[in-house]
Amino acid sequence: YCLLPYWYTLFHYAHTTGMPPVRPLWVEFPKEEGTFTEDNQYMIGGALLACPVVEPGAQTVKVLLPGSAEIWYDICSAKAYKGGRSLSLPVNLDTVPVFQRGGSVVCRSTGSGKCTADYQELPLNVTVALNSQGSADGDLYLDDGHSFEYRDRKAFCLRRFNLLSGRLLCRPATGEGRFDCETVVQSVTIMGVKNKPSRVNVHVSGADTISASFEFLETCCMLTLNNLNLRVAMDWEIQIN
Repeated sequence: YCLLPYWYTLFHYAHTTGMPPVRPLWVEFPKEEGTFTEDNQYMIGGALLACPVVEPGAQTVKVLLPGSAEIWYDICSAKAYKGGRSLSLPVNLDTVPVFQRGGSVVCRSTGSGKCTADYQELPLNVTVALNSQGSADGDLYLDDGHSFEYRDRKAFCLRRFNLLSGRLLCRPATGEGRFDCETVVQSVTIMGVKNKPSRVNVHVSGADTISASFEFLETCCMLTLNNLNLRVAMDWEIQIN
């Protein structure tokens, strides 16, 4: 349920481009023949790789991480793995190995609800997975979730998150769409940060620059920014120094 914002964005692109939300590995890695026969793993969009446990009583599972130039992050531990290799991971009844691809941005709901309408009211966490060049980007699609206003009146919002050279931008991904939603980004998690920053500044269009509180976990190279309360529909940027 926390991934509903990401799924909704994927279905927007399925509607507009025909690209399916769930894809075999070879769709994202067509030049790697090893992905052609891989039936036990799949991609959720271009950012997440899932490897469900398909054998009864299995205690380990073999995971293929494609792309020799790729970096893959375990979404639970934030541990980074280089691509172009296979891993053997311990599993149990509660385990489904999922990895986020370096260079991607995935939006998640924070908190809990009883139905999808509840989740539309929840704030977001933006999870950034850096690639080997230290950059990442991804989109978020929003509309009212129940009507055809997105089609008839262009009442939708498509935003792009882009991180490059320590600067995370939230900007329109298209010139179309007018949906002034109240959804906010409450936190940002960045995986693959090499060094602890000295400060983090947040600038919202039309407002003063403020300093943001952050936590840095050196063991897994993860930076977390909390209590941001940044509206998705507005332009803003975060500078990491």
